[in-house]
Amino acid sequence: MMSTPPPTTAVTPRIQGTILEAEVKASVDATRPLPLVCGLYAIESADGVWLCAYYGMNRSVFDFLPQKGASIDESALGIVFHVKEFVAKEKYQPTVWEEFKKTRMMAYGGHGE
Repeated sequence: MMSTPPPTTAVTPRIQGTILEAEVKASVDATRPLPLVCGLYAIESADGVWLCAYYGMNRSVFDFLPQKGASIDESALGIVFHVKEFVAKEKYQPTVWEEFKKTRMMAYGGHGE
């Protein structure tokens, strides 16, 4: 009988570096019990810049989300980034950050959206 090898998954390296840009936004909706918080980050590492997004509804982490200028190690951060996109240093520009914010920022919309 032939055995099937276990599936392999792509593992994203642990992110360590300094936060170049941070955009944190909380939104509320009267029809939902908890606010939605979206944290977007540009984190400079040795190899380039990681564009990361955190989405959550846990009030206990709102005051502890990392801020611009902070040095972070993802393994000790206390949150899990839901999106991680790597950009080489020579390709990172303000327009890349602006496009990431435009496409990844989440907020509650009005009723019916």
